[in-house]
Amino acid sequence: MANVKKIFLLFLLISITVILVSETVVSSDSAHNSLKDKFKEKINKINSPEIKVFLIAMIPIFELRGAIPIGILEYKLSPLEVFPIAIAGNMVPIFFILLFFDFVTRIFFKVPLLKKILEAIFRRTRKKGEIIEKYEEIGLMLFVAIPLPVTGAWTGSLAAYLFGLRFWKSILFIFLGVLIAGVVVTTLTLLGWIGAGIAFIGFAILIILPFFRKKRIG
Repeated sequence: MANVKKIFLLFLLISITVILVSETVVSSDSAHNSLKDKFKEKINKINSPEIKVFLIAMIPIFELRGAIPIGILEYKLSPLEVFPIAIAGNMVPIFFILLFFDFVTRIFFKVPLLKKILEAIFRRTRKKGEIIEKYEEIGLMLFVAIPLPVTGAWTGSLAAYLFGLRFWKSILFIFLGVLIAGVVVTTLTLLGWIGAGIAFIGFAILIILPFFRKKRIG
């Protein structure tokens, strides 16, 4: 069991580093593109497109919102093939986060630098997880179901941990959210340019909406 915990700890350390790096590179288009190019280069060395889709879905930057379009459009896989592989890849890290994040947190908080890193992640997650705090499991499902860069199973699982939601309920509602997100992303992908237009409009509305709310409050 000790060896298993060490493996999961290493996995989470790498994953948390990826999250922090992604937060930094988003501010620079050239750096962001460079990161994506390097990641794509590593993935392309794998022969099996199914394994590629599975691995892409595991990564917090991409999750299934990246894995499904890549699987269908670039690897030319059937949507019926891509969908379950992306769902499985997206869910695998979630079990580990919810099971071992408390263990990781206790260790990280003993090291000042790592404590600062975790606290930054916690602040970011709490800020984006207001719907989860208010509606709990239903909010968690809706949060994960919206396939945007600021949402998803990774952030949802961290929020579930922070807000003290029960393990199996969190797993169930994250899974339901991932299924909904998978259906949405697959549908938009198959619609081509129309789907891209719908996604763009939806994203724009979600960005603009908070400004209107602030004006009303003001």
